[in-house]
Amino acid sequence: MSAVERMDLDTARSQQKQVATALHLLATILLGIAVIYALHFASVRVRAQDENLETIALAQRILDQEAASGMPGYIQLASQQLSANDETGLSVGTRPLNDLYAETSALFDGISRRSSELDCLAEAVYYEARSEPRVGQMAVAQVVLNRVDSRHWPNTICGVVYQGSERRTGCQFTFTCDGSLERAPYGRGWRNSVEVAGLAMMGFAEDVTRTATHYHTVAVDPIWNDSLIRTRHIGTHIFYRFPNWRERRAGVLQDRDA
Repeated sequence: MSAVERMDLDTARSQQKQVATALHLLATILLGIAVIYALHFASVRVRAQDENLETIALAQRILDQEAASGMPGYIQLASQQLSANDETGLSVGTRPLNDLYAETSALFDGISRRSSELDCLAEAVYYEARSEPRVGQMAVAQVVLNRVDSRHWPNTICGVVYQGSERRTGCQFTFTCDGSLERAPYGRGWRNSVEVAGLAMMGFAEDVTRTATHYHTVAVDPIWNDSLIRTRHIGTHIFYRFPNWRERRAGVLQDRDA
């Protein structure tokens, strides 16, 4: 065997040793990770078992107390409550957890209602004005909110939007009774409608309608607009409001259009 061949053989053996060493190191690392995960899951399981045993022991003590006293066993749960007065200053007291539960329940009920209101307003924007520019969409949302603030309509967004929808005729917003709702909102149009509705509900946009409570498209000329003040023409919609007492007295109607 020549010197060159021996050199090549030594090089190959050296490379094989390096590969073997690397594989051994990798296997050791993987084994270590596996052990760590196994210990972690075992620890979690043991902790859960301990908590279960504590719960069972607590329940047994309550039952023993009930059996000994003849009275229903119970635990008085309470939450911390800060209070302050001029004499003692700030102090920490307790109150039943039922109070905290009631407050939390009311909070989540409020969040749920706001979510429903947002959906109703977004639906009005989507079905009535999704092809309009942003200002036109905001105008439709604002009409709904103006009605909520008026004594002439329901005091909730969903109440305003779906008023009369249970009848064949008389719905306040056409999409609620003409079958449009059979096509569920989707895509960018729906996302934009939700965004517009959210901004309007939070008061982050001015009332571009000039307090309008009515609108119709330029394709129609309903008879009811004769008794209202025309306020704006935005996109394909014309907006109106009720006349005030001075305007009614003077007989001034449809005198503003911008």
